[in-house]
Amino acid sequence: MAIFEKFNEAWESRNIDKLAEFFHPDWEFQFHSTGKVIKLEEWKEFFGKILQNPDVKRENVRCIYENEDIIVIHSNTTFPSGSRDAVMYVGLKRDGKIYRSETGSTPLPD
Repeated sequence: MAIFEKFNEAWESRNIDKLAEFFHPDWEFQFHSTGKVIKLEEWKEFFGKILQNPDVKRENVRCIYENEDIIVIHSNTTFPSGSRDAVMYVGLKRDGKIYRSETGSTPLPD
């Protein structure tokens, strides 16, 4: 089941509960920078604040690949500090929901 368009709409709505509906109850997110793993409720608190920040912007969002097992999304993201990164999001899927996610980020030139 393809979820990219609805997942992207949820992200653009900046509604953390709507976005969380795409995640399996056992979902885990691994930070690329530290290797730290967090669960859904901790992520909702952390990422909900990010979504509410109007300085966080995504551009050129596209689905690189999606099937019943995986979704890969790429975007150019501006952060509150003003830095811009190319962000690769990878979500492993089970039963139509994402159960594990990681991101990778590369700074973009000014």
